[in-house]
Amino acid sequence: MDAPAIKIEHAFDDPAAVRGLVERNGPYPSMESYLPPTATRGSQDASTTQSTLPWFRGSWAVNGNAVVEGAEAILRNPRFVAAAYQLFDCAEVRPTTVVVNVNAPMPAGAVHIDIPSFRGANRDHYSLQLLQAMGTSGLFEPWRIIEAGAVAWFYDGAGGAYDYWPDGLHAPMQSARGPFDNSALVADNDRMYHRIGWIGAPDQPTPPISPGAQIEHGDDRWTIKDAGHPAASYPDDSVRISVLWKAQILRAGAATDALDADHVVEIFEHDLRARGVAIPDVPEPCSDAAWLALVHSAYYPPVSVA
Repeated sequence: MDAPAIKIEHAFDDPAAVRGLVERNGPYPSMESYLPPTATRGSQDASTTQSTLPWFRGSWAVNGNAVVEGAEAILRNPRFVAAAYQLFDCAEVRPTTVVVNVNAPMPAGAVHIDIPSFRGANRDHYSLQLLQAMGTSGLFEPWRIIEAGAVAWFYDGAGGAYDYWPDGLHAPMQSARGPFDNSALVADNDRMYHRIGWIGAPDQPTPPISPGAQIEHGDDRWTIKDAGHPAASYPDDSVRISVLWKAQILRAGAATDALDADHVVEIFEHDLRARGVAIPDVPEPCSDAAWLALVHSAYYPPVSVA
């Protein structure tokens, strides 16, 4: 990583307008409706041992295009762009993504890194399991697409910290803590481990919901519905909102060659054999559940910290 992180004290010119956009553009689906538990939890079988967290998400800009009215200003936020240039000392910052997270009271999320992308290998064509393993293996750094990420928060309630390890898991944890006053943190979240701290009272129960649950705002409250029925309701000050912005970092003279599936398999299997790991012989490894599980367990182990 080029530098640890940069804090922005004044993320948006009109933070109330951004919060209003979040409130108007629901409902938001559960994170687990489209991301596997491995995206934000340490173990592949977490879904069998933990309930669905009340963590909801919506995409407002994808591949550099705003898909929600009003998101263009967030996508082109000059403060985020300037911080990314400073952090990475690069030739170009190309904004790509705006994502909104809505979190009801819940225990701390797992320590994780975001889903990475590589030249020729991204979530459009490869499983998230495979991309996670590629990201943590260290074997694919020449093809990694470097991304800057800015996270801004709206929450003044109990807990709700953003914990992060800018110098690696071996170094001390740092935290951005509320009350959040229009601030943001810019870093490389594809390589910097981080998590959401507990939200609400430490002993507050989480609602028993399924991955099909959604959350929506109305009458100064957020309501979770599951299978069309209300499951829980919270006042505004009990719900943590965050806005995630991402941009590709482009450097002059950077390589442009791309990976293909055969090359990905070759690199993984060469390394696994060198480590004495038996590899199943399957015709389409990148879509084979057993092969993917083996690779994921070998390179993306659960993370635990004190």
